Amino acid sequence: MSKKLIPDARSVDFQTDDISQLSDVEKGIAVELARRRVETRTEGGLRAYVIGVESPDTDLHEMKESLSELGALIRSLGDDAVGVTVQKRSKITPATYIGSGKAAEIKQRCANLGVDYVAFDTELSPTHVRNLEKIIERPVLDRTEVILQIFRKNAKTKEAQTQVEIARLEYLLPRISNSWIAFERQRGGSGGSARTRGAGEAQLELDRRKMRDKISSLRKELDKIRTEKLTQRKSRRAEFNVVLVGYTNAGKTTLMNALTDSNLSAKNALFETLDSSVRTLNVSHNPKILITDTVGFIRHLPHSLIASFQSTLDETADADLLLHVVDVSHPHFKDHIEITNEVLRGVGAGDVPRIFVFNKLDDLRGEPRLARILARSYPNSVVLSARDPSDVEKLLLHIQDFFVQNMTEAHVQVSYDHARLLGLIYAHARVMSVDWEDDLAHFHIRATKDFLKKHFPETLDSSDKTPSAQEPSEISEEESVSQRWSSGAFSFERSKP
Repeated sequence: MSKKLIPDARSVDFQTDDISQLSDVEKGIAVELARRRVETRTEGGLRAYVIGVESPDTDLHEMKESLSELGALIRSLGDDAVGVTVQKRSKITPATYIGSGKAAEIKQRCANLGVDYVAFDTELSPTHVRNLEKIIERPVLDRTEVILQIFRKNAKTKEAQTQVEIARLEYLLPRISNSWIAFERQRGGSGGSARTRGAGEAQLELDRRKMRDKISSLRKELDKIRTEKLTQRKSRRAEFNVVLVGYTNAGKTTLMNALTDSNLSAKNALFETLDSSVRTLNVSHNPKILITDTVGFIRHLPHSLIASFQSTLDETADADLLLHVVDVSHPHFKDHIEITNEVLRGVGAGDVPRIFVFNKLDDLRGEPRLARILARSYPNSVVLSARDPSDVEKLLLHIQDFFVQNMTEAHVQVSYDHARLLGLIYAHARVMSVDWEDDLAHFHIRATKDFLKKHFPETLDSSDKTPSAQEPSEISEEESVSQRWSSGAFSFERSKP
Protein backbone atom coordinates (compact mmCIF):
# COMPACT_ATOMS: atom_id res chain seq x y z
CA MET A 1 0.00 0.00 0.00
CA SER A 2 1.38 3.39 -0.99
CA LYS A 3 2.23 5.66 1.91
CA LYS A 4 1.30 8.79 -0.13
CA LEU A 5 -1.43 10.72 1.62
CA ILE A 6 -4.78 11.02 -0.17
CA PRO A 7 -5.70 14.72 -0.59
CA ASP A 8 -8.95 15.77 1.05
CA ALA A 9 -11.94 17.23 -0.85
CA ARG A 10 -10.67 20.78 -0.45
CA SER A 11 -7.14 20.19 -1.69
CA VAL A 12 -7.62 18.02 -4.80
CA ASP A 13 -6.32 20.20 -7.64
CA PHE A 14 -5.70 18.45 -10.94
CA GLN A 15 -3.83 21.49 -12.22
CA THR A 16 -1.04 20.95 -9.67
CA ASP A 17 -1.45 17.50 -8.08
CA ASP A 18 0.06 14.45 -9.76
CA ILE A 19 -2.03 11.39 -8.93
CA SER A 20 -0.28 9.10 -11.43
CA GLN A 21 1.91 7.64 -8.66
CA LEU A 22 -1.08 6.54 -6.58
CA SER A 23 -2.48 3.03 -6.49
CA ASP A 24 -5.73 2.32 -8.33
CA VAL A 25 -7.69 2.45 -5.09
CA GLU A 26 -6.08 5.74 -4.10
CA LYS A 27 -6.78 7.19 -7.55
CA GLY A 28 -10.44 6.22 -7.21
CA ILE A 29 -10.63 7.94 -3.84
CA ALA A 30 -8.87 11.06 -5.17
CA VAL A 31 -11.31 11.30 -8.11
CA GLU A 32 -14.25 10.76 -5.76
CA LEU A 33 -13.08 13.56 -3.48
CA ALA A 34 -12.60 15.80 -6.51
CA ARG A 35 -16.15 14.99 -7.64
CA ARG A 36 -17.52 15.97 -4.24
CA ARG A 37 -15.64 19.23 -4.50
CA VAL A 38 -17.24 19.93 -7.88
CA GLU A 39 -20.72 18.96 -6.65
CA THR A 40 -20.66 20.96 -3.40
CA ARG A 41 -18.75 24.09 -4.37
CA THR A 42 -20.32 27.52 -4.03
CA GLU A 43 -18.23 29.40 -6.61
CA GLY A 44 -16.65 28.98 -10.03
CA GLY A 45 -13.08 29.16 -11.23
CA LEU A 46 -12.66 25.55 -12.42
CA ARG A 47 -11.47 24.36 -15.83
CA ALA A 48 -13.65 22.06 -17.93
CA TYR A 49 -13.12 19.98 -21.04
CA VAL A 50 -16.13 19.48 -23.33
CA ILE A 51 -16.91 16.21 -25.16
CA GLY A 52 -19.41 15.68 -27.99
CA VAL A 53 -20.24 12.64 -30.11
CA GLU A 54 -21.25 12.71 -33.78
CA SER A 55 -23.24 9.68 -34.94
CA PRO A 56 -24.32 8.97 -38.55
CA ASP A 57 -27.78 10.49 -37.94
CA THR A 58 -26.49 13.55 -36.05
CA ASP A 59 -27.70 16.94 -37.26
CA LEU A 60 -24.42 18.89 -37.46
CA HIS A 61 -26.14 22.23 -37.03
CA GLU A 62 -27.92 21.05 -33.88
CA MET A 63 -24.76 19.43 -32.51
CA LYS A 64 -22.72 22.62 -32.92
CA GLU A 65 -25.48 24.67 -31.31
CA SER A 66 -25.75 22.21 -28.42
CA LEU A 67 -21.98 22.22 -27.82
CA SER A 68 -21.98 26.01 -27.89
CA GLU A 69 -24.77 26.02 -25.32
CA LEU A 70 -22.86 23.61 -23.08
CA GLY A 71 -19.93 26.02 -23.17
CA ALA A 72 -22.29 28.85 -22.17
CA LEU A 73 -23.70 26.69 -19.35
CA ILE A 74 -20.18 26.09 -18.04
CA ARG A 75 -19.50 29.83 -18.14
CA SER A 76 -22.72 30.40 -16.21
CA LEU A 77 -21.17 28.30 -13.44
CA GLY A 78 -18.21 30.68 -13.46
CA ASP A 79 -15.93 28.05 -15.00
CA ASP A 80 -13.85 28.04 -18.19
CA ALA A 81 -14.24 25.56 -21.07
CA VAL A 82 -10.59 25.14 -22.08
CA GLY A 83 -10.96 22.49 -24.80
CA VAL A 84 -13.40 20.43 -26.82
CA THR A 85 -13.34 17.04 -28.56
CA VAL A 86 -15.97 15.69 -30.95
CA GLN A 87 -15.70 11.98 -31.75
CA LYS A 88 -17.35 10.38 -34.75
CA ARG A 89 -18.83 7.00 -33.89
CA SER A 90 -21.15 4.67 -35.75
CA LYS A 91 -22.61 3.50 -32.43
CA ILE A 92 -22.26 4.21 -28.72
CA THR A 93 -19.83 2.06 -26.73
CA PRO A 94 -21.83 0.38 -23.92
CA ALA A 95 -19.08 0.63 -21.31
CA THR A 96 -17.66 4.11 -21.87
CA TYR A 97 -20.00 5.85 -24.38
CA ILE A 98 -16.91 6.90 -26.36
CA GLY A 99 -14.14 4.43 -27.15
CA SER A 100 -11.65 3.57 -24.42
CA GLY A 101 -8.82 4.72 -26.69
CA LYS A 102 -10.41 8.12 -27.12
CA ALA A 103 -10.97 8.31 -23.37
CA ALA A 104 -7.25 7.65 -22.78
CA GLU A 105 -6.43 10.39 -25.30
CA ILE A 106 -8.73 12.81 -23.46
CA LYS A 107 -7.03 11.88 -20.18
CA GLN A 108 -3.70 13.08 -21.58
CA ARG A 109 -5.20 16.30 -22.93
CA CYS A 110 -6.81 17.02 -19.57
CA ALA A 111 -3.48 16.47 -17.81
CA ASN A 112 -1.75 18.87 -20.21
CA LEU A 113 -4.44 21.55 -19.78
CA GLY A 114 -4.85 21.22 -16.03
CA VAL A 115 -8.54 20.31 -16.37
CA ASP A 116 -10.69 19.93 -13.22
CA TYR A 117 -13.58 18.04 -14.79
CA VAL A 118 -14.92 16.72 -18.09
CA ALA A 119 -18.41 17.65 -19.36
CA PHE A 120 -20.27 15.48 -21.90
CA ASP A 121 -22.94 17.05 -24.11
CA THR A 122 -25.39 14.24 -23.45
CA GLU A 123 -26.88 12.32 -20.54
CA LEU A 124 -24.62 9.52 -19.36
CA SER A 125 -25.58 6.39 -17.46
CA PRO A 126 -24.02 5.68 -14.03
CA THR A 127 -21.93 2.94 -15.67
CA HIS A 128 -20.59 5.37 -18.28
CA VAL A 129 -19.60 7.89 -15.60
CA ARG A 130 -17.91 5.27 -13.40
CA ASN A 131 -15.88 3.73 -16.24
CA LEU A 132 -14.92 7.07 -17.79
CA GLU A 133 -13.70 8.43 -14.45
CA LYS A 134 -11.47 5.37 -14.03
CA ILE A 135 -9.80 6.04 -17.39
CA ILE A 136 -9.73 9.86 -17.49
CA GLU A 137 -9.00 10.23 -13.74
CA ARG A 138 -11.15 13.34 -13.57
CA PRO A 139 -14.75 13.90 -12.43
CA VAL A 140 -17.10 13.34 -15.38
CA LEU A 141 -20.31 15.40 -15.62
CA ASP A 142 -23.03 15.11 -18.23
CA ARG A 143 -25.20 17.94 -19.57
CA THR A 144 -27.95 17.28 -17.04
CA GLU A 145 -25.61 17.60 -14.07
CA VAL A 146 -24.17 20.87 -15.38
CA ILE A 147 -27.69 22.31 -15.65
CA LEU A 148 -28.57 21.04 -12.17
CA GLN A 149 -25.51 22.78 -10.73
CA ILE A 150 -26.56 26.07 -12.34
CA PHE A 151 -30.07 25.70 -10.96
CA ARG A 152 -28.69 24.97 -7.51
CA LYS A 153 -26.44 28.03 -7.70
CA ASN A 154 -29.19 30.43 -8.83
CA ALA A 155 -32.13 29.22 -6.73
CA LYS A 156 -32.96 31.93 -4.20
CA THR A 157 -36.44 31.27 -2.84
CA LYS A 158 -37.46 28.34 -0.64
CA GLU A 159 -39.64 26.96 -3.44
CA ALA A 160 -36.90 27.04 -6.08
CA GLN A 161 -34.31 25.59 -3.70
CA THR A 162 -36.64 22.72 -2.78
CA GLN A 163 -37.48 22.03 -6.42
CA VAL A 164 -33.82 21.96 -7.44
CA GLU A 165 -32.75 19.80 -4.51
CA ILE A 166 -35.40 17.17 -5.33
CA ALA A 167 -34.25 17.04 -8.95
CA ARG A 168 -30.59 16.87 -7.89
CA LEU A 169 -31.11 14.03 -5.40
CA GLU A 170 -33.23 12.03 -7.86
CA TYR A 171 -30.45 12.42 -10.41
CA LEU A 172 -27.73 11.37 -7.94
CA LEU A 173 -29.57 8.45 -6.33
CA PRO A 174 -28.69 5.83 -8.99
CA ARG A 175 -25.26 7.40 -9.43
CA ILE A 176 -23.88 7.09 -5.90
CA SER A 177 -20.33 5.93 -6.44
CA ASN A 178 -18.49 3.02 -4.88
CA SER A 179 -16.30 5.32 -2.80
CA TRP A 180 -17.25 3.63 0.45
CA ILE A 181 -16.24 0.25 -0.96
CA ALA A 182 -12.96 1.79 -2.10
CA PHE A 183 -12.30 3.16 1.40
CA GLU A 184 -13.11 -0.26 2.86
CA ARG A 185 -10.56 -1.95 0.59
CA GLN A 186 -7.90 0.55 1.61
CA ARG A 187 -8.48 -0.52 5.22
CA GLY A 188 -7.73 -4.14 4.45
CA GLY A 189 -10.08 -5.41 1.72
CA SER A 190 -11.43 -8.93 1.69
CA GLY A 191 -8.52 -10.17 3.78
CA GLY A 192 -9.54 -8.00 6.72
CA SER A 193 -11.41 -9.10 9.78
CA ALA A 194 -15.10 -9.96 9.83
CA ARG A 195 -15.65 -6.67 11.59
CA THR A 196 -14.73 -4.64 8.48
CA ARG A 197 -15.77 -6.99 5.69
CA GLY A 198 -18.79 -5.61 3.77
CA ALA A 199 -18.79 -2.23 5.53
CA GLY A 200 -18.60 -0.34 2.24
CA GLU A 201 -21.65 -2.02 0.78
CA ALA A 202 -23.58 -1.41 3.99
CA GLN A 203 -22.65 2.28 4.05
CA LEU A 204 -23.61 2.64 0.38
CA GLU A 205 -27.09 1.27 1.06
CA LEU A 206 -27.39 3.49 4.14
CA ASP A 207 -26.56 6.55 2.04
CA ARG A 208 -29.19 5.57 -0.51
CA ARG A 209 -31.82 5.11 2.19
CA LYS A 210 -31.00 8.53 3.66
CA MET A 211 -31.27 10.07 0.21
CA ARG A 212 -34.70 8.49 -0.39
CA ASP A 213 -35.91 9.75 2.99
CA LYS A 214 -34.63 13.23 2.17
CA ILE A 215 -36.45 13.21 -1.19
CA SER A 216 -39.68 12.15 0.54
CA SER A 217 -39.33 14.92 3.13
CA LEU A 218 -38.62 17.54 0.45
CA ARG A 219 -41.66 16.43 -1.56
CA LYS A 220 -43.88 17.02 1.46
CA GLU A 221 -42.39 20.50 1.88
CA LEU A 222 -42.92 21.22 -1.81
CA ASP A 223 -46.55 20.07 -1.61
CA LYS A 224 -47.16 22.63 1.16
CA ILE A 225 -45.52 25.35 -0.92
CA ARG A 226 -47.58 24.37 -3.97
CA THR A 227 -50.79 24.57 -1.93
CA GLU A 228 -49.85 28.10 -0.86
CA LYS A 229 -49.00 29.04 -4.45
CA LEU A 230 -52.32 27.65 -5.68
CA THR A 231 -54.15 29.78 -3.10
CA GLN A 232 -52.20 32.84 -4.26
CA ARG A 233 -53.07 32.13 -7.90
CA LYS A 234 -56.75 31.78 -7.03
CA SER A 235 -56.65 35.14 -5.25
CA ARG A 236 -55.35 36.71 -8.47
CA ARG A 237 -58.16 35.36 -10.66
CA ALA A 238 -59.93 38.73 -10.61
CA GLU A 239 -56.98 40.31 -12.46
CA PHE A 240 -55.63 39.60 -15.90
CA ASN A 241 -52.49 37.47 -15.75
CA VAL A 242 -49.63 37.69 -18.23
CA VAL A 243 -46.72 35.22 -18.10
CA LEU A 244 -43.30 35.69 -19.70
CA VAL A 245 -41.96 32.56 -21.37
CA GLY A 246 -39.08 31.84 -23.72
CA TYR A 247 -35.65 30.39 -24.19
CA THR A 248 -33.13 31.05 -21.45
CA ASN A 249 -31.27 34.37 -21.76
CA ALA A 250 -33.83 35.80 -24.20
CA GLY A 251 -34.18 38.91 -22.01
CA LYS A 252 -37.37 38.06 -20.10
CA THR A 253 -36.25 39.58 -16.80
CA THR A 254 -34.92 42.73 -18.48
CA LEU A 255 -38.30 43.12 -20.15
CA MET A 256 -40.05 42.43 -16.84
CA ASN A 257 -38.07 45.23 -15.20
CA ALA A 258 -38.91 47.63 -18.04
CA LEU A 259 -42.64 46.82 -17.96
CA THR A 260 -42.99 47.10 -14.18
CA ASP A 261 -40.20 49.45 -13.01
CA SER A 262 -38.71 46.57 -11.05
CA ASN A 263 -35.08 45.83 -10.28
CA LEU A 264 -34.86 42.05 -10.61
CA SER A 265 -31.46 40.49 -11.32
CA ALA A 266 -31.02 40.30 -15.11
CA LYS A 267 -27.49 39.17 -15.99
CA ASN A 268 -26.38 38.03 -19.42
CA ALA A 269 -26.19 34.37 -18.37
CA LEU A 270 -28.17 31.17 -18.82
CA PHE A 271 -30.80 30.38 -16.16
CA GLU A 272 -30.13 33.55 -14.19
CA THR A 273 -33.82 33.63 -13.22
CA LEU A 274 -35.36 30.56 -11.57
CA ASP A 275 -37.74 32.11 -9.07
CA SER A 276 -41.22 33.03 -10.21
CA SER A 277 -41.80 36.77 -9.67
CA VAL A 278 -45.16 38.56 -9.95
CA ARG A 279 -45.43 42.30 -10.57
CA THR A 280 -48.08 44.78 -11.76
CA LEU A 281 -47.84 46.26 -15.24
CA ASN A 282 -47.44 50.01 -15.53
CA VAL A 283 -50.97 50.79 -16.76
CA SER A 284 -53.16 53.55 -15.39
CA HIS A 285 -56.52 51.85 -15.91
CA ASN A 286 -58.36 49.08 -14.13
CA PRO A 287 -58.42 46.17 -13.94
CA LYS A 288 -54.85 45.52 -12.92
CA ILE A 289 -52.70 43.41 -15.21
CA LEU A 290 -50.26 41.14 -13.39
CA ILE A 291 -47.14 39.80 -15.09
CA THR A 292 -45.09 36.78 -14.02
CA ASP A 293 -41.50 35.96 -14.93
CA THR A 294 -40.72 32.24 -15.21
CA VAL A 295 -37.74 29.96 -15.64
CA GLY A 296 -36.27 29.88 -19.14
CA PHE A 297 -36.17 26.83 -21.38
CA ILE A 298 -33.31 25.13 -23.20
CA ARG A 299 -32.80 22.14 -25.50
CA HIS A 300 -32.65 18.83 -23.64
CA LEU A 301 -34.08 20.37 -20.46
CA PRO A 302 -33.92 17.50 -17.91
CA HIS A 303 -37.28 15.84 -17.28
CA SER A 304 -36.58 15.83 -13.55
CA LEU A 305 -36.41 19.62 -13.58
CA ILE A 306 -39.62 19.95 -15.56
CA ALA A 307 -41.34 17.69 -13.02
CA SER A 308 -39.89 19.51 -10.02
CA PHE A 309 -40.78 22.95 -11.44
CA GLN A 310 -44.33 21.87 -12.29
CA SER A 311 -45.89 24.34 -9.84
CA THR A 312 -43.93 27.19 -11.44
CA LEU A 313 -44.78 26.03 -14.95
CA ASP A 314 -48.45 25.77 -13.96
CA GLU A 315 -48.42 29.58 -14.10
CA THR A 316 -48.16 29.32 -17.88
CA ALA A 317 -51.19 27.03 -18.24
CA ASP A 318 -53.31 29.33 -16.04
CA ALA A 319 -52.27 32.52 -17.84
CA ASP A 320 -54.63 34.74 -19.80
CA LEU A 321 -51.81 35.73 -22.13
CA LEU A 322 -48.25 34.53 -22.76
CA LEU A 323 -45.50 36.88 -23.86
CA HIS A 324 -43.19 34.56 -25.81
CA VAL A 325 -39.87 36.42 -25.63
CA VAL A 326 -37.37 35.57 -28.38
CA ASP A 327 -33.75 36.72 -28.71
CA VAL A 328 -33.98 37.88 -32.31
CA SER A 329 -30.23 38.53 -32.43
CA HIS A 330 -29.50 34.81 -32.02
CA PRO A 331 -28.77 33.15 -35.38
CA HIS A 332 -30.97 30.16 -34.49
CA PHE A 333 -33.88 31.93 -32.82
CA LYS A 334 -36.39 29.88 -34.83
CA ASP A 335 -35.06 26.73 -33.14
CA HIS A 336 -35.53 28.43 -29.78
CA ILE A 337 -39.16 29.17 -30.66
CA GLU A 338 -39.86 25.54 -31.47
CA ILE A 339 -38.12 24.25 -28.32
CA THR A 340 -40.17 26.65 -26.19
CA ASN A 341 -43.36 25.56 -27.98
CA GLU A 342 -42.55 21.91 -27.22
CA VAL A 343 -42.17 22.63 -23.49
CA LEU A 344 -45.37 24.71 -23.43
CA ARG A 345 -47.30 21.90 -25.08
CA GLY A 346 -45.84 19.49 -22.55
CA VAL A 347 -47.11 21.51 -19.56
CA GLY A 348 -50.57 22.10 -21.04
CA ALA A 349 -50.03 25.69 -22.16
CA GLY A 350 -49.91 25.09 -25.91
CA ASP A 351 -53.28 26.73 -26.56
CA VAL A 352 -52.91 29.79 -24.30
CA PRO A 353 -53.09 33.04 -26.36
CA ARG A 354 -49.69 34.57 -26.92
CA ILE A 355 -47.85 37.55 -28.30
CA PHE A 356 -44.40 36.99 -29.78
CA VAL A 357 -41.92 39.55 -28.44
CA PHE A 358 -38.79 39.63 -30.59
CA ASN A 359 -36.26 41.18 -28.24
CA LYS A 360 -32.67 42.49 -28.49
CA LEU A 361 -33.29 44.44 -31.68
CA ASP A 362 -30.45 46.75 -30.56
CA ASP A 363 -27.98 43.85 -30.87
CA LEU A 364 -28.66 43.46 -34.59
CA ARG A 365 -26.40 45.11 -37.11
CA GLY A 366 -27.02 45.41 -40.84
CA GLU A 367 -30.53 43.89 -40.80
CA PRO A 368 -32.85 46.88 -41.32
CA ARG A 369 -35.62 44.79 -42.96
CA LEU A 370 -35.81 42.07 -40.31
CA ALA A 371 -38.43 43.88 -38.21
CA ARG A 372 -40.79 44.13 -41.20
CA ILE A 373 -40.15 40.50 -42.19
CA LEU A 374 -40.95 39.28 -38.66
CA ALA A 375 -44.09 41.42 -38.50
CA ARG A 376 -45.36 39.73 -41.68
CA SER A 377 -44.32 36.22 -40.61
CA TYR A 378 -45.74 36.58 -37.06
CA PRO A 379 -48.79 38.88 -37.29
CA ASN A 380 -49.38 38.92 -33.51
CA SER A 381 -45.89 40.09 -32.60
CA VAL A 382 -43.84 43.06 -31.42
CA VAL A 383 -40.21 43.66 -32.39
CA LEU A 384 -38.33 45.71 -29.83
CA SER A 385 -35.41 46.33 -27.54
CA ALA A 386 -36.27 45.97 -23.86
CA ARG A 387 -33.85 48.83 -23.22
CA ASP A 388 -35.79 51.28 -25.43
CA PRO A 389 -38.60 53.01 -23.46
CA SER A 390 -40.58 53.78 -26.61
CA ASP A 391 -40.48 50.12 -27.64
CA VAL A 392 -41.62 49.05 -24.17
CA GLU A 393 -44.51 51.52 -24.34
CA LYS A 394 -45.52 50.02 -27.70
CA LEU A 395 -45.64 46.56 -26.10
CA LEU A 396 -47.68 47.87 -23.17
CA LEU A 397 -50.29 49.25 -25.56
CA HIS A 398 -50.33 45.95 -27.44
CA ILE A 399 -51.03 44.07 -24.21
CA GLN A 400 -53.76 46.53 -23.24
CA ASP A 401 -55.35 46.18 -26.66
CA PHE A 402 -55.52 42.41 -26.21
CA PHE A 403 -57.32 42.68 -22.88
CA VAL A 404 -59.64 45.51 -23.93
CA GLN A 405 -61.05 43.17 -26.55
CA ASN A 406 -61.53 40.42 -23.97
CA MET A 407 -63.58 42.15 -21.29
CA THR A 408 -67.26 41.73 -20.50
CA GLU A 409 -69.78 44.52 -19.96
CA ALA A 410 -72.36 44.25 -17.20
CA HIS A 411 -74.85 46.31 -15.20
CA VAL A 412 -74.62 45.60 -11.47
CA GLN A 413 -76.02 47.15 -8.34
CA VAL A 414 -74.43 47.26 -4.91
CA SER A 415 -75.76 48.30 -1.53
CA TYR A 416 -73.95 51.11 0.23
CA ASP A 417 -73.47 48.74 3.16
CA HIS A 418 -71.12 46.58 1.07
CA ALA A 419 -68.13 48.90 1.23
CA ARG A 420 -65.68 46.09 0.45
CA LEU A 421 -67.51 45.16 -2.76
CA LEU A 422 -67.63 48.81 -3.81
CA GLY A 423 -63.87 48.93 -3.36
CA LEU A 424 -63.39 45.75 -5.38
CA ILE A 425 -65.36 47.22 -8.29
CA TYR A 426 -63.15 50.30 -8.44
CA ALA A 427 -60.00 48.18 -7.99
CA HIS A 428 -60.71 45.39 -10.47
CA ALA A 429 -63.19 46.72 -13.03
CA ARG A 430 -63.61 49.60 -15.46
CA VAL A 431 -66.42 51.85 -14.22
CA MET A 432 -68.09 53.32 -17.31
CA SER A 433 -70.92 55.02 -15.40
CA VAL A 434 -72.55 54.97 -11.97
CA ASP A 435 -75.92 56.20 -10.66
CA TRP A 436 -76.29 56.74 -6.93
CA GLU A 437 -79.67 56.18 -5.28
CA ASP A 438 -80.75 56.28 -1.66
CA ASP A 439 -79.37 52.87 -0.74
CA LEU A 440 -78.02 51.41 -4.00
CA ALA A 441 -75.33 52.22 -6.51
CA HIS A 442 -76.03 51.20 -10.11
CA PHE A 443 -72.81 50.49 -12.03
CA HIS A 444 -72.18 50.01 -15.73
CA ILE A 445 -68.82 48.23 -15.71
CA ARG A 446 -66.45 46.34 -17.93
CA ALA A 447 -64.65 43.53 -16.11
CA THR A 448 -63.20 40.07 -16.47
CA LYS A 449 -65.57 37.16 -16.71
CA ASP A 450 -63.96 35.60 -13.63
CA PHE A 451 -64.56 38.77 -11.61
CA LEU A 452 -68.23 38.81 -12.59
CA LYS A 453 -68.60 35.09 -11.94
CA LYS A 454 -67.17 35.48 -8.44
CA HIS A 455 -69.00 38.62 -7.30
CA PHE A 456 -72.00 38.99 -9.64
CA PRO A 457 -72.82 35.51 -10.99
CA GLU A 458 -76.38 36.59 -11.85
CA THR A 459 -75.00 38.78 -14.65
CA LEU A 460 -73.79 35.65 -16.50
CA ASP A 461 -76.89 33.50 -16.07
CA SER A 462 -78.63 34.44 -19.31
CA SER A 463 -76.76 32.19 -21.78
CA ASP A 464 -73.48 33.74 -20.58
CA LYS A 465 -73.54 36.41 -23.30
CA THR A 466 -71.76 39.69 -23.34
CA PRO A 467 -74.23 42.59 -23.35
CA SER A 468 -74.10 45.24 -26.03
CA ALA A 469 -71.71 43.26 -28.19
CA GLN A 470 -73.23 44.79 -31.34
CA GLU A 471 -73.42 48.39 -30.12
CA PRO A 472 -71.79 50.76 -32.61
CA SER A 473 -68.54 52.32 -31.56
CA GLU A 474 -67.83 56.01 -31.96
CA ILE A 475 -64.10 55.42 -31.77
CA SER A 476 -62.34 55.43 -35.11
CA GLU A 477 -59.81 52.79 -36.11
CA GLU A 478 -57.13 55.48 -36.24
CA GLU A 479 -57.40 56.25 -32.55
CA SER A 480 -54.54 54.99 -30.39
CA VAL A 481 -54.85 51.89 -28.26
CA SER A 482 -54.55 54.00 -25.13
CA GLN A 483 -57.57 56.09 -26.19
CA ARG A 484 -59.61 52.97 -26.85
CA TRP A 485 -58.53 51.50 -23.50
CA SER A 486 -59.55 54.58 -21.53
CA SER A 487 -62.80 55.19 -23.43
CA GLY A 488 -64.04 51.60 -23.09
CA ALA A 489 -64.91 51.22 -26.75
CA PHE A 490 -64.73 47.44 -26.82
CA SER A 491 -67.25 44.97 -25.47
CA PHE A 492 -66.23 41.51 -26.59
CA GLU A 493 -66.61 38.45 -24.42
CA ARG A 494 -63.46 37.36 -22.65
CA SER A 495 -62.56 33.84 -23.71
CA LYS A 496 -60.74 32.05 -20.89
CA PRO A 497 -58.48 29.23 -22.18
